[in-house]
Amino acid sequence: MELVFVENNEVVTDSLTIAEMFGKRHDNVVADIRTQIEYAGEEFSLLNFQESNFKSRGKQYPKFNLTEEAFTLVVFSYNTKEAVQTKIKFIKEFKRIKEFIQNQAASSSNAIDFEKQLIGVKYATEILRVDEPSKIRMLTEAHKQHGVPTSHLPDYVDEELKVSLTQLLKEHGVKMSAAKVNTRLIELGLLEFKERPSSKGGTKEFKSLTEAGRKYGENAISPYNAKETQPLYYPSMFNELLGLLLEKEVS
Repeated sequence: MELVFVENNEVVTDSLTIAEMFGKRHDNVVADIRTQIEYAGEEFSLLNFQESNFKSRGKQYPKFNLTEEAFTLVVFSYNTKEAVQTKIKFIKEFKRIKEFIQNQAASSSNAIDFEKQLIGVKYATEILRVDEPSKIRMLTEAHKQHGVPTSHLPDYVDEELKVSLTQLLKEHGVKMSAAKVNTRLIELGLLEFKERPSSKGGTKEFKSLTEAGRKYGENAISPYNAKETQPLYYPSMFNELLGLLLEKEVS
């Protein structure tokens, strides 16, 4: 038998259940309820007792829904050993149902927050044009923050090593500074500046490869700030990129 249930977003029991569980006539339980309503006053009674009707043998009879507080008040005087054990059953069931509802609400709230964060990750990856490993890292972090398993996410392995501009310039013996090369890349439309809010107010700029620039590298999440990207370049494409830079310099 269902001792406690949810009705109109309230955890309640009713007079019929009380009568059956405590072995009492229903009309006597209703009389006890009306007495407690009179003693408790209008404010408490309106919040904790809800009168309605049920049909039996073609006739309408009154019944009441009771909150846990109202139930406790009505059965307070039921003090046989059996009655006390029945009270305990009701108390445990009220507790179980309330905890179930609270856990459902918390789970629903977490799901909404998780969905919002995934939307944020989606837009961040599109705006920052981050590489695949960075996308996976951002998604993994979002999952972990909300206790969501990550087994469905791929263990992404870079198809090609990507390194910093400074390192590639050094390896190729290019005398131009990274700052000068970055200026050339901006002029070529391969690199651009983006802005993010600064923790000290205002904005802060950072570099990001454009869609055209991503032919030669990827935008990784900066190790210094997760809201910035750090352009990294494919060694296999660097000779072609150097050709563009030198062509620009000659012209």
